[in-house]
Amino acid sequence: MKHNITPTTRADRAILFLRIFIAAVMLLHIIGKLQNYDNVVLAYPSLLGFNRPTSLALSVIFEGAMAAMIAIGIGTRLSSLLMFITSLVTLFEIALQSDGAISTDEAKLQFIYAGIFLTLVISGGGKYSIIESQNVPKS
Repeated sequence: MKHNITPTTRADRAILFLRIFIAAVMLLHIIGKLQNYDNVVLAYPSLLGFNRPTSLALSVIFEGAMAAMIAIGIGTRLSSLLMFITSLVTLFEIALQSDGAISTDEAKLQFIYAGIFLTLVISGGGKYSIIESQNVPKS
């Protein structure tokens, strides 16, 4: 039995799965932040001169927007790059707060997020994305 699925099609489907997977994980991450709002806001850093609740709100909005853009394939590389940088900053912040030890579960999770986002920066959105599919040659 011969399959009509080319290696390119498999790669595009894998990228689609990865995009949807990481977007769903990020949305679950956001829901977790919102469910534990009282505890999270007390431990959340004040960024760019904003108070803690405002910093948390901006973070949730940013992460939600980037996750949605990655899921549907609008500006996948840019969105993934911004999320990659965010993951690295969070990872370094954890390392600074724990005297260089990055063995906490949150640090490991941020490291995994960074790897997934870097993969999407390299691969782009693939054939099954809204914007970037216009740049993929027809086979």
